[in-house]
This record gives sequence, structure tokens and C-alpha cells, in this order.
Amino acid sequence: MEPIWIDLQINGYAGVDFNSPGLTVEAVKEVVRRLAADGTAGFCPTFVTGDPEVVLPNIRTIVAARKADAECERRIIGLHLEGPFISSELGAVGSHPIEWVTAPSLEKFARYQDAAEGLVRIITVAAEIPGMPEFVRAVSGQGVVVSLGHQMAATPAEIEPCLAAGARAFTHLGNGIPNMIPRHNNILFTALAEDRATVMFILDGHHLPDTMLKVFTRAVPLARLIAVSDAQYPAGLQPGHYRVSGADAVLEPDGLLWNPARNCLVGATTPMAKMMELLQSRIGLSPADCLVLGRDNPLALLA
Repeated sequence: MEPIWIDLQINGYAGVDFNSPGLTVEAVKEVVRRLAADGTAGFCPTFVTGDPEVVLPNIRTIVAARKADAECERRIIGLHLEGPFISSELGAVGSHPIEWVTAPSLEKFARYQDAAEGLVRIITVAAEIPGMPEFVRAVSGQGVVVSLGHQMAATPAEIEPCLAAGARAFTHLGNGIPNMIPRHNNILFTALAEDRATVMFILDGHHLPDTMLKVFTRAVPLARLIAVSDAQYPAGLQPGHYRVSGADAVLEPDGLLWNPARNCLVGATTPMAKMMELLQSRIGLSPADCLVLGRDNPLALLA
């Protein structure tokens, strides 16, 4: 399979977890190789909220892998920080370890970016946190894409200042939010109606129902949509029990990966190429449309 897809959200793959201690350069090379074999040409290793004493060394390992290996350098197109400046409320925090969620801090962000030697290209933050517009303005000014996600019930009045400050995307829209939200003034309608920001979404058949995928692809111009896998390290492994983000998780035979204790999804296990097949067979998008969502738009967002 020729690798053509660009994935902005990969937490791990084929047994390699970017968010667990002890990440090695060889393990990073293996992820790059396996993703390419499964059709992904370029990707952003994604670091969720976690202990900086784990995250920072792992970021440095990614940088070292790019320096040591030409294929890693070519295919790892940036890093995505998914947190730690998100909501700590259940329903919004998802599977992120609550104890490591923190208020927005330019000094803390600088630690991650320094470790990455400038490779952090995307950061996901929650719009409703006090001080977030100022943080968004400063980080956007450094050329980093700020994406809004993992927020409890951010209102249009809270989202607007972040967009005005430079936020350019919404992270996995439809996920990382509570089950109960206001029926009108909610994050879904706000994001779908917003012309200034790109909507990223997961289309593995588990995170969003087909009805919502159809709404997304009909309500939003294709130029504002990006498909991501949100792949976790059990992707490509056998069904069973795993530890994801420090908690027990179950990988079901159909690919569903979830945390029984919180009753929430903990990432996905479906590669981008398979997701694009689902978009065509179940939603009715054309191969050309899929190239826009899964290749052209991700590259444009990081350009």
C-alpha cells in the first residue's frame, strides 16, 4: 500500500506508546515503518496530558529519532500536544489523567517546545479556562496551531475570544465533551458554523455515528474538515486488556478501545486508510474528497 495519508493525531501504534516511560529511537522507527505500511505517509506523534518527567524525555526521543533516521525525519511532520491545558472535569477530560491537568502557562509550554526543538506544531486547549485567550494569542504568535478541545461546556462567548486570538481548529469534534450539552448554544453547532477554524474528527465507526459524520461532511465545506485517527498503541494488536493513560482499557474485537471505569473511549485503533474506506462506503464521499480530508487539509493546516 502506497502511503498517502497525513494524520495529525497519533498517540501510539503497533504496541509502541508515545506516552509511556522508556520510549526508544528504535521504537519510534518501528511506528514510522508500520504506519507507512498501513498507508500513512506523515503524522504528528501526539502527547496527551501526563507527567512531564515522562513526556519531556519522550519528546526528546522523537527529536533524536528524526535526527538519526531519514525516514523518521520525513514522516514525522510535527508534534501535537493534546493537553495539559484542558478541562479536568469528567466528561471533558476523557481518558487524560486528571492529576496532570493544569492551567495555561507559557513557561510550561516553553519546556515542551524547548524539548521538541521547535517541533511542536499543534496544541489542544480548552477555551473555557481562565486566561486562555491570552495563552492562545501568545502561542499562535509562535507559529503553533492552537486547537480547541477537551472542554466541558465552552460557550460561544468563551470560544469567540480564543478564535479572535488565533485558534484555528477544533480537536476531534464530537468527542472529549460531556454527554449532556445545551441544546442550542453548544460546542458542536458553534464549531460547525464557524468559518475561521478547521474541524478535526475521528471516523473509526465508534467515536461518531454515521449520522453525525454525514452532518459534518454536509454542513462544513470540505476545505474545513480534517480526518484524524487518534490511534493508540493497541492499534494493530489483538483484542484484550491494556493500560492506556495509566488506566485499564479494553480493546474489543471490533476495534473499540474503551475505559470501563470512566465508561469513555480512550483513542482509536483504526488506521487512516481503513477510515477513508469507511468514509466512502458508509458516508458516500469520493476518493478525491478523501484526499482533501486526509492529505491536503492536514498539510495546509501546518503550512
